[in-house]
Amino acid sequence: MVLIISTVLTGVSLAVATAGPDRDARTELARWLDALGENTLPAWWSTTLLITVALVFAVTGAAARAGAVAGAGAWFTAAGIVGAFSLAELSGVHRRLGGIGRLVLGEEALTRNWFTTAAVLVPVLAGVLILLAARVGAPSGRLMVGGGVVLLVSAVAGAFLAALLGGHAEPAAVIVAHLGELGGNVGAALMAAAAGRALVLVRHRDGLAVRHRAAVPGSEAVPMRPTAVWWWLGGVSVALTLLSLGFVLADPAHPAWRALRLFVDVLVEHNLPTWWSVALLATAALAHFATFVVARNAGAPGAAYWLVTAAVLAFLSLDDQSQLHERSEELGRLVVAETGDFPFYWLIPGTLAGLGVAVAVTMLAVRVHARARALLIGGIGLMLAAGLGLEVVQGMFMAAGNEGIGFVMGYHVEELAEGVGVILLIGAAAAMTRLSRDGGLSLTYADHPERSDRRKSDAGVPGPISAGTGG
Repeated sequence: MVLIISTVLTGVSLAVATAGPDRDARTELARWLDALGENTLPAWWSTTLLITVALVFAVTGAAARAGAVAGAGAWFTAAGIVGAFSLAELSGVHRRLGGIGRLVLGEEALTRNWFTTAAVLVPVLAGVLILLAARVGAPSGRLMVGGGVVLLVSAVAGAFLAALLGGHAEPAAVIVAHLGELGGNVGAALMAAAAGRALVLVRHRDGLAVRHRAAVPGSEAVPMRPTAVWWWLGGVSVALTLLSLGFVLADPAHPAWRALRLFVDVLVEHNLPTWWSVALLATAALAHFATFVVARNAGAPGAAYWLVTAAVLAFLSLDDQSQLHERSEELGRLVVAETGDFPFYWLIPGTLAGLGVAVAVTMLAVRVHARARALLIGGIGLMLAAGLGLEVVQGMFMAAGNEGIGFVMGYHVEELAEGVGVILLIGAAAAMTRLSRDGGLSLTYADHPERSDRRKSDAGVPGPISAGTGG
């Protein structure tokens, strides 16, 4: 499925590039489908594919550790490396290496462009993957190394050959660049297959279990509470906001520091905060999808609503990277027949989309436990209040030509609030599932209280008196 989607997206992008070689003359839709451009659907697919592989590697490492299998640390290290690949895919940090290197080290052989720097980094990263593969063992190790090498070589060689052929203005260069993009996705799929060869997914009572093939059988299930995960997610979100705020307020004049400011400023696209936001939303979508799978396996009513919210969160992740809301600016202006200075007319169609998101989450919220319900409502409420309400305030600041401290604080609060809202939505999925360790990782669904009471009654076991709230 991954290869089919990647091939279709690459083929559509190549057709768009062939039909309209001049990027500036293309329609907004054509630009959005361009695999070689930024803020596009194919770029989001590549980024989220790598984020998914990183998460799958982390799960594989956790399953290996739970099953007392050697090499668990190698999976976690590989997850970090693939996460860095996804950051490079979104932010183009590899392309910044040449410019930043020149600013720091001066004009040298390794700093003239990013190709020479990549020529040094690729063998190093490949060597690290080989060491990790040795810890993981065959056949997963071969797939991990093969996928990593295909990913790295496709990214570097595709761009390098395209540049030699005259850049994206030449048809041959366009074809080569598209093959490089497709090769990167193929490499990511091979790395995902490495985890698939190491894991066994089985039904476990009313839930699912993920075990390493070489795991030592467990005896009694031990409940796991991923408390540290919430501290890490929240801590990174706060740290990135404070880092951005510090650089924006300091407003450094040195070119190297200004380049670093652009890389951490939450108002700027295609940088570290954007990647973190996309990664959070993608993680939330995967968490809701996993909850859907275990809920359906348990026969829980309303399981399909978790699939709906997973799709909504995936769409929000796509929006965050490809700037769909900004692209709806003209639609908003048409609705109000206005061409004034207010910079956020996308809020008009965005409000309608936000209403749809709120309805989808609310339909799920009434079917879950009180704690999960509070997390769902709190998370989506915080996201919408920040994404729509604070954007209105910022638009007023910008329309008035006032982009001082109030404006700066406003957009930093907005980004942090949106991140916290996504974390709450991830927490809602965690609240409706139970994670345990018994030679692997077992995930079960925490069913709705009313249904649990009916089960107890059917079994002749008296249940607690219902307060009639469904919570």
